[in-house]
Formats: sequence, structure tokens, C-alpha cells
Amino acid sequence: MHLAGLVFSVKKWVYCVRTIQIVIGVLLLLASGYVEAMYSFPAAPSAPMPPGCSGSGGVYTCTGFINIQDQVQFLDIGNVSITVNGALNIGAYRIGSASQSANVTFYSNGTVTLNTTTLYATINAGINAVTVYGASYIRGNLLISNGSINAAGTIQGDVISSGFGAIFMAQDAVVNGNIAGRTGPVTLSRAVAVNGMLSTTTGSINLAGFNTIANGVNCAGCYMFVNGQSNALSGNVSVGSLDGGSSQNSTYYGAINVQAGYLTLGNGTTVQGDVSVTATGLMHASMTIYQTVVQGSVNVRSDIDSGVSLYSGSTINGSVQVTNTNALTASVNNNVYIDSQSVINNSVTVTGGIDNYGRITGCAKSSANNIWAIKMEFNSNTGGVCCANNGTCSQSSCVFNPFNYVVRKCTTPAAKFNCIDPSVANPNAANGHLFTQVVNSAFSADVVALAADNSVNTDFVAVGEASKTVEVKWIDCGDPAVLINQTCGGTRTTLLTQNVTFSSSNLGRKGVSTTITNAYKNLRCQVTDANATQQVSLSTDNFAVRPASFNSMSSGNANADVANGVSTSNSPVIKAGSGKFDMTVTTGLSNYNGTAKIDNNLIAAHPGALRTGALSGTFGQASNGASTGADFIYDEVGYFKFNALGIYDDTFTQVDATSDCTPGFVASNNKQACAFGYAPSTNVYMGRFVPDHLQVTLLNSTSNACGTFSYFGQDSSTLPAITTTFTLTAQNAGNATTRNFTGTFSAIFDLLNVDNYHFSLSPQVGATLGLSAAPSSLSGSWGAGVANVTAKQSISRPPAAVTPQSMSVYAQPQYTEAGVLVSSTPTLLASNLAYRYGKLTLHNAHGSELLPLPVQLEAQYWNGTAYVRNQADSCTLIPSLSVVLKNYKGNLTACETTLSSSASMSRGLLNLKLSAPGVAQNGIPNTGSMDVEVNLGAAANADRTCITPLEVPAISGVLPWFGAVDPVARATFGIYKTPIVYMRESF
Repeated sequence: MHLAGLVFSVKKWVYCVRTIQIVIGVLLLLASGYVEAMYSFPAAPSAPMPPGCSGSGGVYTCTGFINIQDQVQFLDIGNVSITVNGALNIGAYRIGSASQSANVTFYSNGTVTLNTTTLYATINAGINAVTVYGASYIRGNLLISNGSINAAGTIQGDVISSGFGAIFMAQDAVVNGNIAGRTGPVTLSRAVAVNGMLSTTTGSINLAGFNTIANGVNCAGCYMFVNGQSNALSGNVSVGSLDGGSSQNSTYYGAINVQAGYLTLGNGTTVQGDVSVTATGLMHASMTIYQTVVQGSVNVRSDIDSGVSLYSGSTINGSVQVTNTNALTASVNNNVYIDSQSVINNSVTVTGGIDNYGRITGCAKSSANNIWAIKMEFNSNTGGVCCANNGTCSQSSCVFNPFNYVVRKCTTPAAKFNCIDPSVANPNAANGHLFTQVVNSAFSADVVALAADNSVNTDFVAVGEASKTVEVKWIDCGDPAVLINQTCGGTRTTLLTQNVTFSSSNLGRKGVSTTITNAYKNLRCQVTDANATQQVSLSTDNFAVRPASFNSMSSGNANADVANGVSTSNSPVIKAGSGKFDMTVTTGLSNYNGTAKIDNNLIAAHPGALRTGALSGTFGQASNGASTGADFIYDEVGYFKFNALGIYDDTFTQVDATSDCTPGFVASNNKQACAFGYAPSTNVYMGRFVPDHLQVTLLNSTSNACGTFSYFGQDSSTLPAITTTFTLTAQNAGNATTRNFTGTFSAIFDLLNVDNYHFSLSPQVGATLGLSAAPSSLSGSWGAGVANVTAKQSISRPPAAVTPQSMSVYAQPQYTEAGVLVSSTPTLLASNLAYRYGKLTLHNAHGSELLPLPVQLEAQYWNGTAYVRNQADSCTLIPSLSVVLKNYKGNLTACETTLSSSASMSRGLLNLKLSAPGVAQNGIPNTGSMDVEVNLGAAANADRTCITPLEVPAISGVLPWFGAVDPVARATFGIYKTPIVYMRESF
């Protein structure tokens, strides 16, 4: 392909792509909803800017006469300004859309005319006129500096004139924002709705009828004219003067505040709020109403003179006050006039005169110093009069009463009420106190009507006036911890409602008697009087109603003998100082939620106890009238009970504790005691308590054996093997002696029962520990929780031989009571006791019948290999009578030889000696043998011995520690040692 052809093809391709882009752009524009627009800011394909307009980026200028007669779209985002240097005319077209992102303002230097236009923008005009015709809609504001605004339709924003231009809203116009003028007039034609505020600075305001204003009127220096019918003004109206005399059936839903002295209201007008008319300098203040109802109060005040006039059946339901600051003209010019059809349903107070042809249901009060200040004209009705020129009310000094109507002194409505104790004097009535009271005990309080200066309103009921009744409620204000001055801390709960009727003789103070049937921490008195300035008054002080006492107490696990406190066998039982038990104390009052406390000085132990123990633990906050604690501990044995006031509560009345109750438990000076306590009707004992443990303390330990050692089983009635003396002490968990563990309470631990001590022996070599054969082997007695115990014991002979041992003796006294173990730790009573497994051995002997024959008795012990002589034994005694001589053989007969012995062993040997039997009378030598046996235990019936030439019965032995087998040996006379049989020397 030639180069030129290639270039032509490329251009053709580029042109096609561009065409496709334009088509896609148009399609996107159609899809975005802008297809209806002929004009656009900024310009877009097929949508140029209006003729004469230019600019970009949200800032545009239009020059000359701008006539927009088609749709306009705004494509910018954010604030858009369009400055029109000339007139701006828009027909019945839509300018912008509800979905646009631009915030558009037209700034016009010429006139602006909108004709049934839908405008999503703000108009900000200059000194020229803005005219809006037909059912136009403006989403933004309608603003002008010094030009005028004449608008119809709906303005979503504000309508504001910031200069001297006028604002005129055509019939049926709607402004959803505010209308604000400055010095020009603001006029609302018929049926205009303003959903914001209507205001101007110094201009005038004119309402033509059927107008509605949602958020009040504010033009402190302006003159406001209200004409036509059925205007409805919500919010407050604050103007210079208000001329509504020609308006009919209009309604003011808020208050009216007139600051330049002139107010008239026409027939059928209703004012829901208060009316205030003031004037300064030489301006008069006046209020004139025709067939008007004012629900609130009226206050008219000026520097010179003021007046209120009621015509054509007008009604004021609030109070009326007409005053000035000029004392010279007050009595003449500050007046109230009431025609024959009009009514004031409250008080009237003036510094001038009251001319009454109608009815005043309240007090007519004048401070003027003349005798015609209050005129009671023909067919008039006046609730009461008060001539207060001298500072106090009278009935005669200012009343003109040509028709001799009944003249009553004014009753003075209370400013508020208070409830106080009857002992509080009148000068303190406004802040007097209410004192603590007791449940189910009647008490008195005074209900006091107070004047505005907090003094007692003695004129609350005038002489000759009917009695007045107020409602008195006694209310629970909840938790006093969240109390704030004269408000209740929680939800108010009414406990009791009474009606209190005052007569003139009560002088504003009436007593009432009340009884409260439950306990409360934070009560107040509430007085309601619909005629009082403060219709609902809470008493300045709060007070408590406390229980009279705690009337019962109990325990779920310390109730072994609640009636008497003497049983030593009832269960359950609790260890002293460690066992936890519960107690519950009750008031019988469901609303009591205080916390009981314990006074340890006011508890008593069981009858005959040596000591009252200490009690620890706390009660929890009461619920439904009962205060319970689960972790109480008592450190003594037996039982205890609470004396009167041993359980108490001194914090339930905390709201009164500083001065409205007497500290402690005794009432005085017309005040109840702050505290209350347990008042038992019968004894209620807590228990049974037992020692926590036993303590063994060794006093002395002796071993009455064989010097430096003992034989297993060695014991006698005169010499116990082991003697220990120790104290056994019953203690609580704190190791203090439980002195009440004595008498019947300690009898459960029998000191004479060896099984209670749990004696033990170490090491375990087959021997056992038992009581000695000595008398009184176990002795002791309890006294004040302590026993001195003496134990005489022995260690038995093992069934088989054991090597020498070092033995120790332990004790662990304990007993079980109702399933509870009271024990001690194992205590060492004796140690390092040297014990040997012993036996006695007799050796055979032989010799001449002509010589005494020694027989050797040897004490031995087992050394692990063999029995060896016990050279440490120099203490074993063998009674001669316990040595049996028997089984005589040969020529030897009984008692031809007699037995003698040494006193005791020496180094393990004891020599027995048999006397020489010699030669019989017949010349035959007394040769032969016999058996020698040592009785270790009981003697047999045939056992005989010869310690003299006369044979006698042998006695039992006292040596069981040498075993059960008596040692036996053969003694033979007439046998000689070899190699010499007999040797004799001859001379």
C-alpha cells in the first residue's frame, strides 16, 4: 500500500472512534437524566450555557437580560455562583434538579422575576425587586439587600430582606424557613404558612388573616398588626406594640411580650401563655382586650402609668399585676377595669385603682393611699380585698362599696409549703426539720403554708373565708446516697395520703398525725395545692422511720439447745474459733434493708460458764427485713446468747444522724434514738461449741527401770516402767484456752480412759505400750479447760527377740463428738529410752557335799547374734523365796541344803548359794542332786523352797520381763572335778 493510502486509512479509523465516543457520551447523558435540559452550567454536548453566560469550575457570569425559558442543569459539585449583571427572568421551567450535587446561588444585580418556576437554587438579589408568581417552588433561600420581595408559592429556605426593602408574601404562600425583615414592612397575605420564625428589626409586621406561624414572632422595636380571622401563632410573640383589636378568633399558643406599651386583642382571641406589657420613659403601658381569653398571667408595667381593660366578656385565668415606678401617679393611673361580663379568675394587684363591674375570684389588692382605690360596682363580685398601702392587708382603708357588698379580707395563696416537727418555731418554718420516727408509732408534723419571703403565711385562710384543703403525701425517696437537696434520689413511692384542712384560726400552720407501718431510710412530706405558686412542695428535710427493735434471731447450724444452753449431747456442734455458723436477725418489717451489727460486750455465756467468749463475723445488708451472716465464729466452748441491744443498727437513720435523732438508744428532747437493737423476749442460745483442738504440754518424764536401760516388759506395782506428767489443754483456733471446757462440757473426754490418749510407741518392734501395773496408772481431772495428767506405762516384751532399741512414747489425745473430731498433734512424752530384750540363765553346779555350792544366775540380753551377759544390770532383784528347789535325787532330801543369795545382781551376775548337806546321822554322806528353778511368773502349787531347814512353799516371781520360761539348773553334791577327786594334807 502506498504511504498516502495508509495515512488516509488511519484518519478514517480515528474519525470512526471519535464518532463512537460522542454517541456513547450522548447515551450516558440520556441515561443520567439530563436529556430534558437545553441549558447547562457548564456547557455540555447539546446543552449550552444560556445566552450571555460564561465561566467554568462553579463560577459563572451572565450579562444582559437573561431570559431562561427552558430546563437548566448544573453539573458542578459543591458551591456554584452565577452572577447576573442584568435582569433575570425565568418562566415555568425547572432550574436544576432534586438530585443535583451543586449548591447554586444566583446573584442578581437587576430585577428577578420567577413565574411558576421550580428553582433548585438560592436567589440573592440586590437593590431591585424580586417577584415570584404562581405556584413557584424555591428549594433555597430568597434573599435581598435593599429591594423588595413579593413572593408566592413555596420557599423551602428563608425569606430575608437585609435592608429597607419590604417583604410581601402572597396568599397561600408557604415558607418552610424563617421570614426576616429589617426596616421595611413584612406583610403576610391570607393563609400564609411560616414554618419558622417571623421577625424584623424596626419595620412593621402585618397579618391579613388565616396565617400560621410555627416558631413565634420577634421584633422588639416593631409595630405588629394582626387583622382578619383565625391567625394561629405558635411560639412566643415579642414585639414593640401589638394591635390585634380588629382580628377575630386568633390564637396565640405561647406568651406575648409587648415592649413599647400598647396591646389590643380582638373578639374570640385566645392566649395560651402569659402576657407582659412594658413601657419606659414617658410612654404609657396599656392592655385592652375584647372577648379574649388569657390562660396565663398578665403583667403590665411602665415608668408613669399603666392600665388593663377587659371588655365584652373577657377572661383572664392567671393573676393580673399593674404597677409603675412613679409613686406620685401610682394611685391614679395604674388601674384595672373589668366590665360587667368579664372575669379575672385569680388575684389582681395594682399600685393604682381597681374598677370592678364584673368578677374577681381572687384577691383584689391595691397599695394606693385613697379610699376609692378598689371599687365594688353594681352587681360586681370580689373574692377578697387587700388595702396594702401601709404594708399589711386591711379591709377598710381603700374600698369604695356603695352597695354594701360583703367585703372579705384577701386570702393569700401560699408560695409553697413545708412540713416540720411541731417543736420547730415559726421563724424556722421554711427550713425546719422532720425528726426520726419509729414504725407503728403515731407521730405529729405541722404542715406550714409559706409566703414568698419564706415566712409563715398567716393569711393563708382569711377570717370569714371557707376552709382550704391541701393534699399531703408521705413519700419514700429511695436510697439516701443519691439524695440531691430537695429532690428524691429514686422513684417516688407514695406511702400514705392525707387531706389537711386549714381554717383561719390555724394561721397557716396545721398539725397532722401519721403512722408509718414499715421501715424507710428516706422519707419526705409532699404537699399539693393547685392554688400555690409552687403547686407541689417537698419538705426541705428528709427523715427516717426506723424499726422499734430486732424482734427475733435464729441460726441454722448453731441451734443445739436454743432454749437452755445446757445440753452436752445435742448436735450440731461447732469448733471454737474456727467453725463458722450463721445467724439471722429480723425486724418483721419487709422494707427494712439496714445492716445489723454486734456488740461483744452484750453477749453472755451459758449458765455456770467461767468465761464469755468473743464473737466475730458480720451481718449482711437486710433483705425483706432479715439481716443474715454466714461466717460467724465464737471462740469459747458451750453456748452464748445476746443480751438486750447486743445486736443493733445505728446507721439506718443516717439521714437524721447529725441533729434529728439522739445518738444511742435513748430518746430525749422530743427526739427518738438514732439506734435500735435486739429486744429478746426469751433466751435464745447459740451453740453447741466444742474445742477446736487439744494441746499436750509435757511437764516431766521418768523411767523407773534399771538405771541406764530397761528390759522390755519391765514393770511392777511399785516401780512403773515409765511415768509422764503433762497438761492437756482444750483450746480454740487461736490457741487460747477454752475455759468453759469443764464440768459437764468436759466429761465427754474421760481422762481415765486410756483410749482417749492414743498413746503410741516408736519404733514398732513388736512391743506394745500399756498402762503400768502400778496403782493409779492414769490420773487427772479437768478444771477451766486444763487437765494435769499423770500416765504410768510400760513397754511390753516383744514376742520375739529384738536387738537393743531406743524407744519413744507419743500421745495424741482426741475424741469425736457428734461426728466432729477434736484432736491434738502427736506429742513426744519420752524419748531415748534404752530397752533390751532379756532373759535369765542358771548355770549347773556340782561340788562336795561337805562344802557350800555356789549356783550362778546370769542376766542376759539379745545382741542380735546371741544372748550375752548384761553387765549393765546391777538392779535385778531375785527374792529367795521365788527360787524353787525340787526333784531331789540320791541321798539328798529336802532342806538338807538351804538356799541363800546376794541382795541384787552385780554386772549381770547374781550368786545363789546352797549350804553343804554334809553327812547324815547314819554316817552316809548326803550326796545327790536337785533342780534349782527361778519363778519368773506364777508359782505352781507344788513349788517348795528351803531358805531354812524347814521346807516352805515357793512364791511367784515378779520378773515377767525375762520371759515366760523359768530358768532351771542342776546342782549336784558328791561330784568332784578331775583330775583330783579328793586331796587331804597330813602332817
